Amino acid sequence: MIPVSARLSGRIRRGLPLVLVLLAAVVGGPAGPLAAAEAPATRARAARPLRLGVVAADRPNAAVERAEPFRLRLADTLGVDVRTTRFADERALIQAVAAGRIDYAPLTASGYAMTWRLCGCVEPLAMPRAADGSAGWRIVVVVPTGSPLEKLADLAGRRLALSDESSIGGHRLALRLIEQQVPKEAATIRRERVEGPRAAVRAVLDGRADAAVAWSTLEGDVAEGYGRGTLHDMVAAGELAMTGARVLWASPVLPHGPHAVRSELAEGTKRRLRDMLVDLDEVDPDAYDAVEPVLTGGFLRVGHAAYAPFVDLATPRPTAPEPVTTGSTAPPG
Repeated sequence: MIPVSARLSGRIRRGLPLVLVLLAAVVGGPAGPLAAAEAPATRARAARPLRLGVVAADRPNAAVERAEPFRLRLADTLGVDVRTTRFADERALIQAVAAGRIDYAPLTASGYAMTWRLCGCVEPLAMPRAADGSAGWRIVVVVPTGSPLEKLADLAGRRLALSDESSIGGHRLALRLIEQQVPKEAATIRRERVEGPRAAVRAVLDGRADAAVAWSTLEGDVAEGYGRGTLHDMVAAGELAMTGARVLWASPVLPHGPHAVRSELAEGTKRRLRDMLVDLDEVDPDAYDAVEPVLTGGFLRVGHAAYAPFVDLATPRPTAPEPVTTGSTAPPG
C-alpha cells in the first residue's frame, strides 16, 4: 500500500506543469512582461553605434563639442549610441566613409560625388537651404551690359576670366558645363586665370576679359545682385552696379552639399534620419545650428540625381584607344 505522503507528493509533481503554464500565461510569457518591455532597450544597447564624421581643421576638441547637440539628436532619433570622429579635412572624411569607418557625414557637393566615385556606397539624405530659402546656386557667365556677346557660342576665341584650377564651381565644373553646351566653341576659349570670382568680374569691368565665371542664386532683387553670390557681394561692397553687367548664361541649380550616409544602413534607419533632418530646425534649433551654422534655412530632402553634375565631374573621361598598328604600318622606333 502506497503511503499517503507519497501519493500527495506524486499529485504535486504531476500538477506542477499545469501550474507553470498558468503562471506563464498570467505574467505574459516565459520571461514575463518586464523582460518583453526591456527587449527593445537591450537590442538598442547591443546595436552597433552610428559613427558620425565631422571636419574641423582647427581646435578638434572644440569641433567635437560644438557637434554635441546634433550627436545627441541622432542618438535620440535612432535609440543607439552615436560616436563623433573629427577629421582634419574633407579628403580624410571622404576616405573614411568610403572605407566603411564612418556611417554619417555632412559633405560638400563635390565631396559627396568623390565619395560616390570611390565606393558607390553612399547616398544623400537631405541638404540645407540658405536663410533666404534657396536650395542651391548657379554658375553664371557675366559680361558687361554693352557686350556684343549674346550666347555661350559667342565665347569662341574670347577671353574668359576664371578662378584657378582648384575651384570647383569657379573653374572645373564651369568649364565642364560650358563644354557640354558648346563643345566646338569651348575649345577655342582663351582662359584667363584670376584669384576668385570677384576678381573675374573685376577683370570684365576693367576690360581685361570679355566674360567672367561667377556664381549666383539668381533669386531676389536684381538691383542688389540677387540674394546671394558673387554679384550680390560686389554690389554690397560698392564694387559693382548691376546696370553695368548682365548674365549671359546660367547653369541649372546646383545643390548644396548633403548630409549623407552609407547605403548599407537599414532603410528604416535612413527614413528616420531624413524625417529628423527635415524637422530639425524647428524641433531642435540648437542641434541644427551645431551642424549647419551657415546655411540656416532648414533641410530639404534630396536624392542622388541632384548631384549628377558633380558625379560627372568626378568621373574620369574615357580616353580614345590608341590605333592598332601591325607589320609594315608600325611607326619606326
